[in-house]
Amino acid sequence: MGDGYWALKALPGEELVAGLTAFLNEMKIGSGLITGIGAASEAEIGHFDPRAKAYHKETFHGPIEIISLNGNVSHIEDGQAFVHLHAALSLQDMSVRAGHLFRAVADPTCEITLRALKKTIERRLVPELGLKLWQI
Repeated sequence: MGDGYWALKALPGEELVAGLTAFLNEMKIGSGLITGIGAASEAEIGHFDPRAKAYHKETFHGPIEIISLNGNVSHIEDGQAFVHLHAALSLQDMSVRAGHLFRAVADPTCEITLRALKKTIERRLVPELGLKLWQI
């Protein structure tokens, strides 16, 4: 699309988070904003429990509508892209589940817009919180 904007499409069977991470590493994008919609055959989401310093995760099987996908891009200590996504998923019974998106398998596709930011944002582990947070 130009000027730091990309329109991306996940193909059927493509794992969304891994595909985005590979693209960001290939393009050397250090930070950015992500939005999207689509559908999946499988998705894993979770909620963080700050007391336990761990995520409670659930996996859902399709058909699943990705009714909202929002997130950001930063880099972790080893210089690799870190994709931080949250998603609202509509299940076959039309109920909605939402949370941190760990993985999703596109079926048939997911349409994503990416806006790259000019400066790299680094994300580092904050041990007392148990999370890797932005260093800004």
